Amino acid sequence: MSESINSQTPVAQSVSSDIIEKKPAKLIPRLVMLAILIAMIAGAIYYFTVFRYFQSTDNAYVKADVTWVVPRVSGEITSLLVTDNQVVKAGQVLMKLDDRDTQARYAQAEAMVGVKESALGVQQQNEIAAQASIAQANAGLDAANAEVIRLKKDFDRYQALLNDGVTTRQRLETVQAQYSSAMAQQASARAAVASATAQAASVHAGRAQMNADLKSSEANVQLVGVDTSSAEVIAPISGTVGSFAVRLGSRVNPQSRMMAIVPINDAYVEANFKETQIGQMKVGQKVNLTFDAYHGQKFHGHIQSFSPASGSTFSLMPPDNATGNFNKVVQRIPVRIVIDDMPDRQKLRPGLSVSAEVDLRS
Repeated sequence: MSESINSQTPVAQSVSSDIIEKKPAKLIPRLVMLAILIAMIAGAIYYFTVFRYFQSTDNAYVKADVTWVVPRVSGEITSLLVTDNQVVKAGQVLMKLDDRDTQARYAQAEAMVGVKESALGVQQQNEIAAQASIAQANAGLDAANAEVIRLKKDFDRYQALLNDGVTTRQRLETVQAQYSSAMAQQASARAAVASATAQAASVHAGRAQMNADLKSSEANVQLVGVDTSSAEVIAPISGTVGSFAVRLGSRVNPQSRMMAIVPINDAYVEANFKETQIGQMKVGQKVNLTFDAYHGQKFHGHIQSFSPASGSTFSLMPPDNATGNFNKVVQRIPVRIVIDDMPDRQKLRPGLSVSAEVDLRS
């Protein structure tokens, strides 16, 4: 009996070991399927609760409104007060140009103003003299009128006396001649008044021309004065000097780009999103920014504005879809993003690559 039991023991043990080995073999696929199902559920939850509310692009770059410095006047650089990569303030003198020729033109313009003022003074005296001539002519006319009236009365009286036989015809003819002469003097006085009035009008017209000449000379002084003050080249904005293209002694003209000033503290990010991404974007939404140059360090910003057109619209050769060779291409819309929390903005450099992620829930 014990031998029979002992003979079955190895078989039972083998069956038990097979059952134990088959259970883990069936359990592993089930565990894998369960893990995949959990991952899919977690992914779906993450997509519907988080991922679908973010729009991202790596087509983004740091930009700044670079100002190019050009001189207002031509001249030789006599003094350089800045160097490349130097930080400057708005209103700071960057360089000085040789201004001897502009100073000479300024003195000449001021002298011309003096000449015009003197001529205007002479003109004013001529006007006074012309008014005096008019007054004198009017006085002569008044005297001639009075003489005509007196002699007219004498002529009428002597004519009556001749009719009464009290005087002679010779005396009447004498009075008549005096009356005729007085009338001629009256006509001459009237002509003198007209001549004096015309001369005064001519003098007055000349004054208007001289006033215009004087104003033109004064404007020329101001214009040359601007050129004179432009011998000092002033920084129009605060920022960092770059693209330094001049040297001491160089001769520049108003078309010369001498340097650029980059306002690094006012740098921003321009992100180019696809047209299919901007449907729910709006000004003020928060943006997560990652700069490639700073080892994945994240910063935050917000949308400031959207471009009024796609990037291709502003290209030098915009596409013409009416030619018949139409291929639909997803367009990019530039979005301007302000950086909010970067403590050291001097780290920013226009042209750096950025990854931008917009939170549509903000």
